[in-house]
Amino acid sequence: MVNFHKAPFDEGTRTKLALFSTYAKEWLPVFASPQYQRAIVTIADFFAGPGRDVDGREGSPLLLLRVIREYGEQIRRNDIQVRLELNEKGKEKAATLRAVMEEQNIPADLCTWTVHTLSFEKAFEELHPRLSSGPNLLLLDQQGIKFIPDAVFQRIVSLEKTDFIFFIASSFIRRFWDHEYFKQHLRIPGSKVTGRAFSEIHRVVTDYYRGLVPNDMRLFLAPFSIKKGGNIYGLVFGSAHTLGISKFLRVCWEFDEARGEANFDIDGEAIDEATPYLFEEMNTPSKLSRFERNLSERLLNGSLRTDGDVYEECLREGMLPRHGRGVLRALIREGRIATTCGRQPRVSEDGHREPRILEVKPDVSV
Repeated sequence: MVNFHKAPFDEGTRTKLALFSTYAKEWLPVFASPQYQRAIVTIADFFAGPGRDVDGREGSPLLLLRVIREYGEQIRRNDIQVRLELNEKGKEKAATLRAVMEEQNIPADLCTWTVHTLSFEKAFEELHPRLSSGPNLLLLDQQGIKFIPDAVFQRIVSLEKTDFIFFIASSFIRRFWDHEYFKQHLRIPGSKVTGRAFSEIHRVVTDYYRGLVPNDMRLFLAPFSIKKGGNIYGLVFGSAHTLGISKFLRVCWEFDEARGEANFDIDGEAIDEATPYLFEEMNTPSKLSRFERNLSERLLNGSLRTDGDVYEECLREGMLPRHGRGVLRALIREGRIATTCGRQPRVSEDGHREPRILEVKPDVSV
């Protein structure tokens, strides 16, 4: 892993930081809006680092501060209290971070900030009471082969109005899944780890965390895999709200226009628009083809009954609303699906808030 004092950020780390800051730019204006006037908004970075790498590139604390400054007028106008909680266990790095933050001359009416020097476990326990009512954005960018313990993950997902992004060294699980250390932290069956392609290991890890979510809780999780040399790391994003997962997926698809899921060809399909394959179906990523096929089947067998259902299905499958909209419109054009009262369906937040019923034509069979 990168030692922030001795090495510059590598390409994978820069991708990760860009995802962090781009999502924060999507997240903050939602909670700095008039709807949340006088709210206390917390951004907690539990593995903050020293603030910059050896070449002076900004780390997550300064990138977050840039986002906060960008929406400063909105924050002040709506009397929002933004708290930036930065934790760095290493005392030397924490001292550097504190000095870097003091140099920023941050006005108190823009945000307050604190640098903690605690282990993750102690920092989470200390901050947990302040996170109980949200809105919160949690960044958990562990360095080294560390994981979010099951019990902590379940406490995180139970927090109200909380989105989170954590970083995990997924490929190490594939290589050392039978080591006692991994068995203590991640109880993933060996068959699931070894039964998938190496490039898919972060998908396996994300599925494991999905299995930790209580059955009566609606939570959207989405992975983004990052290849660094011969290793695969990854981000896991979580949100209980459709708007949160929708915004994160939009960011992911900006970074990966083919699948919205990785900084490399995760399915090894070598699709290149400049030199397309002879057969058109080979130019469509299998993830998209599989999604379109499954969505069509679920619409025609009545599993998805409204445009709001289609919207949620897109989000659960890591797809954008436009992907579901295309399938739905094609079925309507073919006369296989109709909408009530002739109103057009919306695969969007509007459709989620006020869903319109979709009717399968009686003569259609799957």
